[in-house]
Amino acid sequence: MLKEIEAFTIICDNCGADVNEPCDYAFWNDASYVEDIREDAGWIKLDDKHYCTDCFEYNDNDELTLLT
Repeated sequence: MLKEIEAFTIICDNCGADVNEPCDYAFWNDASYVEDIREDAGWIKLDDKHYCTDCFEYNDNDELTLLT
């Protein structure tokens, strides 16, 4: 039987990387859990957008800078 399910992942809004790329799993069935995965991976959420660790840095004044 083929059954459709709802699944979640997070994609970087800048480069398109998937937070699950280094994991054994491609998605999760719980949206709040994938946010925990994002935090553990060091990704940030800013204004409902997500950024991987390659797409942001903190400058000398400890201010967030998005890389494009």
